[in-house]
Amino acid sequence: MDDYATKIKDSAEHLIRNEFPEKALELDTLCSSEALSFNEVSKIRAEVQLPTADDIIAHLTNNKNINSTDDHHHSISAKNNNNNGTKKSHKTDLIDNTIQSPVYVFNGTVPSNPLISILEDKLRPYILHFLDSVAVIKLWIQLMIPKVEDGNNFGVGVQEDSLAEVRTSETEVTQYIDLTCKYLISRGELIKKVVKYPHVEDYRRSVQSLDEKQFVSLRFIALELRNHYTSVHDILMKNLEKIKKPRSNQTHASLY
Repeated sequence: MDDYATKIKDSAEHLIRNEFPEKALELDTLCSSEALSFNEVSKIRAEVQLPTADDIIAHLTNNKNINSTDDHHHSISAKNNNNNGTKKSHKTDLIDNTIQSPVYVFNGTVPSNPLISILEDKLRPYILHFLDSVAVIKLWIQLMIPKVEDGNNFGVGVQEDSLAEVRTSETEVTQYIDLTCKYLISRGELIKKVVKYPHVEDYRRSVQSLDEKQFVSLRFIALELRNHYTSVHDILMKNLEKIKKPRSNQTHASLY
C-alpha cells in the first residue's frame, strides 16, 4: 500500500507541475484560433440538408404519375380476373386507396453539424483528462492529511480548502458533458420537426440557431477549461509545501 501511495503522490505532483500548465496553454491557443472565432458563426449556420417544400411538390408530382400508371394496370387486371371473387376485389381496393394517399418518406441520414462535431471532438479529451487528473489529485491531498491529534491540527485547513477548490472545479467540468448530450437530444427533436413539416421555415431556422448556440457554449467550455487548469495549478503550487507538510510549523496557516 505504501508503494501505491507513493505512486499517487508522484503522479499528482507531475500533473500539477507539468501537465496542467501544458493543457492550459493548449486551450489558450485553441481559444485564440480560427476554429473558435466568432467569424465561424456564419459557417455554423450553414443550411441543413433536409427536405424542402420543393422536394414535397416533386414527390407528389412523381407519385401522381405513378398512381395514374398503377390505376391503369389495376383496371386491366380487374377485367382479366373477374372470376377471383369479392375477396380479390376488396384487396385491390385497399391497394388503390393506399397508393392514392402519398406520404413523403425521407431517405438517407441527417448529418450532424460537422463544425460542431469537430469542436466537440477537440474538447472532449481535455474534459476527460481534467476529470481523471482531478480524481488523482483529490486522493493525493487526502493521503497528505495527517491523523487527527488534539491541539496539533495546524495546516490541515489548507489541505481541506484546497480539496474543496478542486472539487468545485470538478463539479463544473462534469456539467460540460451533460451540455453536449442535451444539445444532441434537442437537435434531434428539431430535425424530426423539420422532416415532418419541411414547409415551416421556422423549424429550419431553429436548427441553425441551436447550432450557433452550441458553438458559443463550446467556446465558453474551452475558456472555462483553460481557467480551471490554470486556477487548480496556481492554487496547488502556491500551497504545495503546506499540503505536503501541514505541520512543519505551529503558526496559523491559511490558503493563498
